[in-house]
This record gives sequence, structure tokens and C-alpha cells, in this order.
Amino acid sequence: MNCVHESCGNGDKVWLPFEIEGLNKGLKPHPYCVRCGIVKNISSDRARNIGYYINVLARMGRRTGCVTNVQMRLIVKELEGIDGFADIYSTTGNAQKNLFMDVVKKYCNLSEHLISSMLRSELTL
Repeated sequence: MNCVHESCGNGDKVWLPFEIEGLNKGLKPHPYCVRCGIVKNISSDRARNIGYYINVLARMGRRTGCVTNVQMRLIVKELEGIDGFADIYSTTGNAQKNLFMDVVKKYCNLSEHLISSMLRSELTL
């Protein structure tokens, strides 16, 4: 879905449960898109633009030498084809990370630990 999200006004927000570190903390007003109805992710687990994952992929190629340009292109094309992957309005960062790791493992013979460590090291830059 390619919606240009437009948040509802403050008076129109819906009250939904929210969690902090997996613990239910009650209800909180959440904005939603007036065009498609998707509720905005307001958690600390923010999604990132697809460019972030492309940078991680390029770094993996430089550091490990195990990711070729062809593999990078196939991975990027598949990520772009996943519905909602690049939707930073509603997708969580953890969902993106899991999808990214699955796609990279599909095309490259890299361990989940290595991919995860590259994602973590990108956060510290």
C-alpha cells in the first residue's frame, strides 16, 4: 500500500493500549491516517527508511566480502517489494529488522548473529 499518510487531528485520536518493554502501561491516544485508517506506531521501536538498510547491506559487503553487488541488488528489490516494509508510519523497527535478516539469509550465506551485529554497529555510528 502506497499511502501518503495524513494524521488525524488531536481530538480524533483513538485510545489504544501501549507497552513499555513488553509491559502493559494502560491506554494512550494514537493518531491514525485519515486516508487509509492505519494506526501510527508511536512506540520507541521506530522503523527506519529503506536507505538505512541499504547502507547496512553495503557495509556488510565491504566488511565481510561475502555480499556481492548482485546479491545486494536482489535483496534491495525484495525489500522494496515487501508490502509495508518502507512504511515508517505503521511498521515497527523490530518487524523491519526481522524481515531484513530473513531476506539477507535467503540470498547470502551469513549467520543471523553476523547480520544482527552489523545492524547494531550501524546504530552506534
